[in-house]
Amino acid sequence: MTAENDATGLLYHHTSEEGLLGIVENDNIRATHVRFLNDYTEFRQAFKEEYVGALTDAFREGLPEDLDGTARRVVEGMLSERNRSAILGIIEGPTSTYEAFVCSFTALPQSGGDPGDRLSQWRGYSHGSQGFSLGFDKTLLEKQIQFDNAHAKAGILECIYEDKEKVRFFQDMGRTASARFMELTRSNKPVPSTFQTAMPNPTEEYKKGCYYFLQSLSKATAEFHTKAAQIKDSGFREECEWRIVLQGRRDALSPVVKFRKGQFGQTPFIEIPLSLAKPEACSLRRIVVGPGPHKVDIKHSVELLLQKHGIQVRRLDINDGVEVATSLIPFR
Repeated sequence: MTAENDATGLLYHHTSEEGLLGIVENDNIRATHVRFLNDYTEFRQAFKEEYVGALTDAFREGLPEDLDGTARRVVEGMLSERNRSAILGIIEGPTSTYEAFVCSFTALPQSGGDPGDRLSQWRGYSHGSQGFSLGFDKTLLEKQIQFDNAHAKAGILECIYEDKEKVRFFQDMGRTASARFMELTRSNKPVPSTFQTAMPNPTEEYKKGCYYFLQSLSKATAEFHTKAAQIKDSGFREECEWRIVLQGRRDALSPVVKFRKGQFGQTPFIEIPLSLAKPEACSLRRIVVGPGPHKVDIKHSVELLLQKHGIQVRRLDINDGVEVATSLIPFR
């Protein structure tokens, strides 16, 4: 693979001088809680009755026509349009047991150009100061973010910009939840004695229907948060954003959550180890020094920073390691 192809195939994380120092010196990159992003409306893009409606309609359509009468009545009641706002409140409300953290990257949808040196990104993330873009190998980065926990998961996911695609994702979740409901119904799994319904003196069949429905929907609720972290307004499609999404139950993630002072108060984040000094594991492949009058000198400084921390720098006589390049854009 040529250096040019290697550069265009990477995922780039744009950051400041302070951010670069933190990543290299601490050997990790941070994923921030979705509720503390610079633009919280990004996360709220998914919390619309339209998408909940797509999920519930697909759930109903996935049920067999000969479904037992009591189970059918329970599901139809739960999925009725009057309950959509209540379902939405449960999913996004503070009582939700699921949390999501994200770290953003950019890429090109097809070959051509340099995704690590794009004028729109320098304008958007430099804020008048020295900017840097860090290019990561997606395959190696995916290995580094895996959780050894059955109740939490991590992945590198492409952001969703098109409305039709957003709706289709939630329809798929509804169909999956419907299939799970039917599995539970056929299994005739006992209902825990502690389970209660709003109906006074419910029959055993009614309790089973309610319990199976909530169990089948709970997994879809978790997936809803993962998709919410992917969804962005279509006006931002030019960014071609990808995200690390760490998502799971609150009790599973809380041991690794840390806090920093941010513009919105105490900001929760999770550190993702990078193993930068281990060539066989290091996913960092390239650093681009953003536009500026001293970018050549700063390139030299970045190389010294990497060497100080035992991170191999790519040179003409060394093909492995991290390439340090300078922006070709005359922007300041």
